[in-house]
Amino acid sequence: MYESPLGTMLDNLFTNKKTDWILKLDDNEIQPVVIQIMLVMNDNLRVQTRWLDKYVFSLPPKMYLSLAWSVLPKTPKRPYSKYIGKEKTEDEFKFIFDKIRKHYELSDNDFIAIRSRLLEEIRKDMPSWFSYYGVPKKYWKQYYINFNLIKEFGQKDRVVPQKGLEAWGM
Repeated sequence: MYESPLGTMLDNLFTNKKTDWILKLDDNEIQPVVIQIMLVMNDNLRVQTRWLDKYVFSLPPKMYLSLAWSVLPKTPKRPYSKYIGKEKTEDEFKFIFDKIRKHYELSDNDFIAIRSRLLEEIRKDMPSWFSYYGVPKKYWKQYYINFNLIKEFGQKDRVVPQKGLEAWGM
């Protein structure tokens, strides 16, 4: 199996207890920026990589590599570094937004255009939005809203029919 020079370099940074391997490398083989990127992808090395970041461009490649070697903890095997991707943030009211988008058949661009105003309106009167779209009870509890308010939805505008003598104004 082919091992890249960068992989070998990273293996030596974590596993080799002697520095003689650094002297055998040419300066053009060492790319401090690429090494730094690979180190940043490991969450357990945050402190060390933040400190090494200051020296990526100011030190010659071999000096940077020896500094990185001296700072990184030695382990029997190079730690696995997962590629860091963009954080996925979920909308606060995604459970309502999905229903609104389906109800009004909103495309992505239309929804993005009105999202902030929609969010503002939902925050103004959460019980009526939650009631209208039939939001489950767990979300009512999450936002500290009394679930019994669901029964009052639509009651404000409804005229209660009068019975008996009250119907005739007596």
